[in-house]
Order: sequence, then structure tokens, then C-alpha cells
Amino acid sequence: MYGYSMKLTSLFGRSSPEADDVAPDYFDVGGTVYAVGDIHGEIELLDLLVARIRRDVERTDPYIKKTLVFLGDYVDRGPRSRDVLDFLMELDIPGCALVFIRGNHDKEMLSFARDPIGHRRWLGWGGSDTMKSFGLPAIFPTASDDELLAAGKEFAAALGEDRKRWIEEDTKIWIEIGNLILSHAGMDPDVPVDEQKENMMLWGSPRFIAEGGPPDYWHVHGHYVHAQAAVIGNRIAVDTGAYQSGILSVARITDDGCAFLQQT
Repeated sequence: MYGYSMKLTSLFGRSSPEADDVAPDYFDVGGTVYAVGDIHGEIELLDLLVARIRRDVERTDPYIKKTLVFLGDYVDRGPRSRDVLDFLMELDIPGCALVFIRGNHDKEMLSFARDPIGHRRWLGWGGSDTMKSFGLPAIFPTASDDELLAAGKEFAAALGEDRKRWIEEDTKIWIEIGNLILSHAGMDPDVPVDEQKENMMLWGSPRFIAEGGPPDYWHVHGHYVHAQAAVIGNRIAVDTGAYQSGILSVARITDDGCAFLQQT
């Protein structure tokens, strides 16, 4: 039994007049949308938070559409990436659709498994922690090519085809729900939503943080660590750095507004 606390708050902030201009005046989601920030191997926080969400789903009118979206970065940095992947792959919440967004760490993990020499940088971004979660010895990015090739082969085998297939086939780069756009790292503010590049939505840009995403949408995202989940311009930021802060956050969005639950 793990200790925890729960806080439900409504946090509306504005970064600048320019950011205000791109924010819609209302939420139009046609139900309830839950958006969970970056998990990064923190299975205990995830387990507790999903239990809270499950109870909220059960309390809500069954005729109201409910969707739970995970915003990516399931692996790296935290201690139990393997357990997080297995938990999400097996997750089922009756009465609630599940959507999984791909994060840059998730993609980089697969890239290392295919090409460990070309993607050695992953080890320094928390990949060594992910390897340890699979029971493998961690190595440094400065390892020799032969060491990297051997480690990559061993890791690919431990990761397994089912987990690789789940990330490649069952995770999305972005989705649209009403006037919400949900992606891992946001969008280029000057590019129409349907013309965005995958690399932008995985890795982000300073302009998205400064100016928000394309207008007329709320952009729900992770990737950038905030001290608290918040609405800033037309961004709804949900990454609260679970692996370092011990706080995993979820936004609960309805036509009535946006509130945040923070699990510690």
C-alpha cells in the first residue's frame, strides 16, 4: 500500500496577450476527456491515478462519452518502464475509450533497439534506467560500438515484439476531440493542424511554449515540465515531471471547463 495525496484544482493562467488571442472562448468536447501527463516509468503513481480516474468514470453518467488519453513518454528516467508498458497494454476501463499518444522517449527507445550506434543518445536520456527495468545492465553512451551493438540486440529481445508492435501500431501522434488537439509536444503555431509534421509533435519547439498552437483549438500536451498542470493561453500543460517531482497529473476536460487532479 503506497501513501498518496490527491488535489483537485482549477488552474487558469495566461502567459501573454498574444497567447490569449489564440485561445477559444469555450470547451466543446461532447463528454469527458481525461489527459494524463508524462509517466516516465512511475508505475506506482500511474496505478493510483488510474484508480482515481476509474472511480470518476463509474460515478459519471454512463451515457456521457468518456475518453482517457495518455500523452506519451511512458518510458525512461523512472525506475519501472517495463511495468508501465505492460500496465498500459493490458488496461481496460469499461465505459471509457483509451487513446495512447506516442512521445519522443517512446520513439527513441524503439530507434535504439533497431540502431543502437545511431541512437546511443537515448542511454543518456534515461534509456539506461529503462534497460535496468528489463533486468539488463546499463551502459553509457560512450560505450564502444561493439558494446552498443550487443546491448541493443539484448534490449530488443527483452523488449519483445508485442511491446514494439504496441508502440508502433497502437499509439498515435495526435488526435482531435471537439476543439481539443492532444499531442505529446504540441504544434507549430503557423501551420494548419492537418499539415503538422510528426517531428514537431514529438519534440516540440520554443515557439509553441511562447505562442501556443494553431488558433481555435485547445492544445493538450506533455513534454515540457511545469511545476503545476495549468492552462496557459491555448495550451493545457499536463507534464509535472513525475520522475523528479513525484507528481503525476491528469486534466479532466468537459464542456464546463478544465480541472486538474495531481497524484503524489
